Amino acid sequence: MIFCQMFVPLYHKTDRMKHLLIIFSFLLAFTSCSKDDDMKTSPNRITPAPRTVIVYMSGENDISSYLSADLQELIAGRRQLVGDANLVVFVDKASTAEKPFIAKITTDTQHPLDTLYKYSDDFYASDPDAMRDVIERAVTFCPATRDYGLILWGHASGWVVEKDSIASKRAYGRDTGNNYAGKSGKWMNIPSMRRALQMAGIHWKFIFCDCCNMQCVEVAYELRHQTDYFIASPAEITGVGAPYDTMVKDFFITDDKTMGIQMCVDYNAQFDYVGGHLPISVVQSDKLEALAKATSLILPDVDSYLKTAENPTKGLIYYYAYNYNYEREKTLYDMYGLIRAALAGQPEKLEAWETAFNETVIYSETSTRWHAQTINFSDFSVTPDNYGGISMFFPMAKYANASHDYNQDIRNFLWYYAVGWSALGW
Repeated sequence: MIFCQMFVPLYHKTDRMKHLLIIFSFLLAFTSCSKDDDMKTSPNRITPAPRTVIVYMSGENDISSYLSADLQELIAGRRQLVGDANLVVFVDKASTAEKPFIAKITTDTQHPLDTLYKYSDDFYASDPDAMRDVIERAVTFCPATRDYGLILWGHASGWVVEKDSIASKRAYGRDTGNNYAGKSGKWMNIPSMRRALQMAGIHWKFIFCDCCNMQCVEVAYELRHQTDYFIASPAEITGVGAPYDTMVKDFFITDDKTMGIQMCVDYNAQFDYVGGHLPISVVQSDKLEALAKATSLILPDVDSYLKTAENPTKGLIYYYAYNYNYEREKTLYDMYGLIRAALAGQPEKLEAWETAFNETVIYSETSTRWHAQTINFSDFSVTPDNYGGISMFFPMAKYANASHDYNQDIRNFLWYYAVGWSALGW
């Protein structure tokens, strides 16, 4: 199913004035000092542009081998752009020869990476403080006069939390530390990411996730005040990820509707699987609170359906299955598909909820199959009736014995409170 409508322009004079003041402050600060001991830069190193896009590449893990190829794609894609554009990368890969660094990608064929800052020590890119620091440094060098975009590159598991020793539980950017390209590592909790982005003080025109399972309503809602548009897949993605050589131009499209749609189209254009390769969608953030309200009104019906219906999730799309006790427990169900099934006998309630959903998930691309290590595609068929392009977690008694206590973990997210799961005993 494909949902699409006109985007609402979100250019605010106050935001633009704020950006200009920030740029002026940076220039004033650097002209008044002979040297900045931290940044080691000068006014001519600051390059304002209408839009600055930061690619946060958390690659110190078992997908580090893909990072160099994607970096070359970013370089190739930058050469296709006309006019001023700041494309900045933060690179942290499993290499003992290279510390994490921030660089601007240029059109110079001999020196395409202009290194803006090289860190003296290695660190966890999955640390929220590290993310905030990277963003602040990148924006100092490459401020935008209009708006900003953020691309998250690396591992992710959507809202599903992962254990670590930094700050309880995390779900983005697994980093193994010490240049180890393995499967262990530490993650970033999405609420921690929200706080890091808040502290960095940048509002993003878009956040695009080149990582698995991030298009879930819990994550989108958590970050709703940080970005205008949230673009991601609810499913697992391949290691090769986005085709940046063709997608970079999309990151700088100024028309909001075209920007989000074209990212989804170009992401899937690289694949020739029957039915497309990847479920992927665009969420308009300022509609999420209305969707939460609409969902809260029908949630008692959904909860009752899940508790009383025989095999209530049979045949429904799911995007993740956690392996425990030698069985795979399905989680991250397609939000549209499950709620539509629950409200099948209540057309008026379904229509009201669908209106809010379609105004929030403004575009989605459907796929009948995609790369997945945890899904058995014989469990369901993708149809217009069960596909919406975004997942949601539904607490159920069956999760009580899982290694992850999903019913408890969901309480870490603002969506849980916004839709009223607690009032239903969860």
